[in-house]
Amino acid sequence: MSVPLKRVQVFDTRDPDELAAVLSELFGQACLDLRARNAKFHCRMSYLALGDVRIIHGEYETGLKVRFPDFNTLVGSPAPLKGAGTHDVGGRQVAVSKDHGVVLSPGGVTVHFGPQFEHLSLAVGPAALTRKLAAIVGDLRLGPLRFDPSVIASAPQAKRLERLVRFVANEFDDPSAPMPPAMQSDLQEAMMTSFLLANANTYSALLLSNPAAAAPWQVRRAEEFIEANFDQPITIEALAAATNVSTRSLFLSFKAGRGCSPMDFVKRVRLGRAWQKLSKPGAETSVTAVAFECGFGNPGHFARDYRHRFGERPSETLRRGRGGW
Repeated sequence: MSVPLKRVQVFDTRDPDELAAVLSELFGQACLDLRARNAKFHCRMSYLALGDVRIIHGEYETGLKVRFPDFNTLVGSPAPLKGAGTHDVGGRQVAVSKDHGVVLSPGGVTVHFGPQFEHLSLAVGPAALTRKLAAIVGDLRLGPLRFDPSVIASAPQAKRLERLVRFVANEFDDPSAPMPPAMQSDLQEAMMTSFLLANANTYSALLLSNPAAAAPWQVRRAEEFIEANFDQPITIEALAAATNVSTRSLFLSFKAGRGCSPMDFVKRVRLGRAWQKLSKPGAETSVTAVAFECGFGNPGHFARDYRHRFGERPSETLRRGRGGW
C-alpha cells in the first residue's frame, strides 16, 4: 500500500517532545517513555479531519510507548500495516498484530508500538458516535456505549471498515478532484456507521436485529423533507430526526413501500430536479453546475446515474433544452 494522506502530513520528526505535543493535542495529555529518546527515534504522522471523524496514519521506526492518563476519543485500528504491539485499554492488555486490531476508548490508555510500526486508524468523537448510534437504534435503552478493545482483523465488518477508510484516504490524496462538502458529509456518516458495526460493543446485537417499521405518515414526512432540502447535504440521521423514528425503521419502510432506500430516494429527487434545470436552462447553465446545485458531489457519478435514470447523458438534455435538437 502506498503511504496515504501524503497531502495532509502533520509532521516528520526525530524529536520525541514534538510527537508528545501533537499526540496531546489530538488525544489528551501524552507521556512518552523516555527510552524512546535516542538518536534513532523517527516518526511520521498525518491526519485528515472530517468533522467529528479523523483518519490518522502513523509510522514509527523505533519502539515507542505512550501513556494517556485520560484518553479523550475513540480510535479504531485494524491490523497494523506493519509491525506489532501491545496496548493497555482500561486495564486490559490487547495484543496488536497482523490478525488483531484494537479499539482505544476514553479513559486510561497506554499504547506500545514495536519497531517499524505503521498504522492507519479512524478516530471518532464519542459524543458524535453516540448521536449516530441513537439515530440508528432509536434510543439508548442499554446505557452507555462501550466497546470491546480487541478486534478480529479478518471479520467481514472490520475488513469493510478498513476498505472504507483506505478509500477515503486515497480520495483526499487526489489533487485533481477536490471533494465537495456534501460528499464529505456522506463519507463521515458512513465511516461512523461502519465503526459501530465493525467493533463489538454494548449495542452490537441491537444494531444487527430487525427493526420495527415506520408509520406511512413518517415516510411521507421524510419525502417532504427530502423535496424541501434536495440541494443541501442530507443524512439518514437528519431524516430520522425529521420523522421521529430510528434510521433502521425508516430504511425498512422505504424499502417496503417505495422499493428503495431513503438515500436512493434522495438521489431520485435530485436527479429529477437536475433534469428540470437542464431541460429549461439559463444562459449560464452547465452540467457541472447543475450537478453541484442538486447535491451531487462527483460530476462523473452524477452523469452515470443520470444516464441510467433517463437514458441519455445530461449534456444531451441540456443541448435539447437549448434547442440543439
